[in-house]
Amino acid sequence: MNLHLHFILINSEFNQGIADDLNEGEESEDNIKHLWEDELKVSEPIAEFKIRNNAMYTLAGFFADEKPFSFEIEDMTIVDCTTEKGTIIQFAVSKKLLKKTDKIVDDKNDETHLYFYLRDGVPMENPINGVYIDKQNFPKELKKLKQ
Repeated sequence: MNLHLHFILINSEFNQGIADDLNEGEESEDNIKHLWEDELKVSEPIAEFKIRNNAMYTLAGFFADEKPFSFEIEDMTIVDCTTEKGTIIQFAVSKKLLKKTDKIVDDKNDETHLYFYLRDGVPMENPINGVYIDKQNFPKELKKLKQ
């Protein structure tokens, strides 16, 4: 199965009434529904995936001096994927960022699309593709490096 993940930032100022009255229900240049969308496709076919809510996510990597880091971030929604080759991949979103989620399964094309609609009023960090952490829970040690 092919897995697609869509991370969509909702525009809280979008007005459906204005869209209905002035643009046949559709968004317009002055009334945008989504501020941006990141679409990711897992590069290998997926054998299985599961979604965990209110989970602990480990953000790990290396500082510029090659020293490793690992931070536990709580209250995350995590998508655990196992590819047909056995590779394990994770995607994660802070619970505070999520407005809603959706899943669309296309059996005909053997595809699943997961949609994560994000709140625009909550500041966030995007340290790697497919990981969105609210700024309040982002590790302070990593914030210093970004400035």
